[in-house]
Amino acid sequence: MPESIRYKNLASLRILCALCASAVPAAAQSRGPDLRTYETRYYTLHTDLAADDVREAALRITLMAEEYYHRTEGLAGAVRERLPFYLFRDRKDYAACGGRPGTAGVFTGTLLMAVADAKNPDATWHAVQHEGFHQFVLAAIGPRLPMWANEGLAEYFGHGVFTGDEFIVGLIPPARLARLKAALKDDQLRPLHDMLVMSAEAWNGALTAANYDEAWSMVHFLAHAGGGRYQQAFIGFLRDVSHKAGWEQAWLANLGGDVDAFENRWREYWTRLPDDPTADLYAQAVVSTLTGFLARSFSQRQYFQEADEFFAAARTGQLKAHHEDWLPPRLLDEALAAAPYVGQWSLVRKTGQRALVCSTPTGTVLEGTFRVDGSRVKSVGVNVAEAGAPARGPGGTK
Repeated sequence: MPESIRYKNLASLRILCALCASAVPAAAQSRGPDLRTYETRYYTLHTDLAADDVREAALRITLMAEEYYHRTEGLAGAVRERLPFYLFRDRKDYAACGGRPGTAGVFTGTLLMAVADAKNPDATWHAVQHEGFHQFVLAAIGPRLPMWANEGLAEYFGHGVFTGDEFIVGLIPPARLARLKAALKDDQLRPLHDMLVMSAEAWNGALTAANYDEAWSMVHFLAHAGGGRYQQAFIGFLRDVSHKAGWEQAWLANLGGDVDAFENRWREYWTRLPDDPTADLYAQAVVSTLTGFLARSFSQRQYFQEADEFFAAARTGQLKAHHEDWLPPRLLDEALAAAPYVGQWSLVRKTGQRALVCSTPTGTVLEGTFRVDGSRVKSVGVNVAEAGAPARGPGGTK
């Protein structure tokens, strides 16, 4: 399917995401816009956005924080207070209050800030998900993660896809993969040992797309290569560092001492990947999004017999939902635009309800799942059955 539909945010990958040393100056705040304050589950949101945009932001940052918590479970420390987040409507106000020119978001060392770009909202949310991780991990465990892990994890979360009920992470944008492969082929990346020892001063002194690509690729490799072969070792490394172990000691204890051999495996993994290795994972995000809207209509006693009937109602704005289960209409529009490209769709009967099923070109079958309680949606997920394999999942959220 066209990459413009799936990965509209590639320009944001070059956003400068350095940690700033100071918070927003009080004088700049006093000259800023009239911001309203909203207490969400994990954040204190200060914004001048319209009501529906605030609802979307609150929903996104709540699920974003829960994804951070889930993926860093077991690390030392915890975030015990709401984190401050400033979200501006106007780029001039963002810049006046400390936002860096040319960026969509920044973590100042104290505050998370972003500007809502109506023409490119994906750029805003990539930046928020990236910078939000810096804020979260600093509040949880302090400045102990090495730069490659901190920035690599931030980019990993930056690529997360919000479905309305969950975040899907682990995606590999094909354009970024192509750039990484070219850099590996032309030997334009740092030796892995140099990346491991890179200080914050060295990183911030030479902000390059290549460094972000390499750090992201290291984290993705440790999380996913070999069917998760290194995942527990990586978690052990992060856990040890969070408990104040030196990174060298933590690396040796969990990932071994032969960095050159590790680098060879990392290079081989990336150079051998197909051009679009996470197409099915993106399809899973589309299924999750559309299932969320189907679940909401079902909770309001709106039923469909065929997939075409559901899609017709979705395209004409006829889907029902409880007002407290609201989802951004833009999410539905984007999922509907992507649906014809990710696979063939059907509705199948499942224990008194209909499940939305997508069969992808690779043979993977993705079955949306949901649970309702009265008139409210309680969970949404996706069962995944790869070609010739039993179903796994669901990956639902509360």
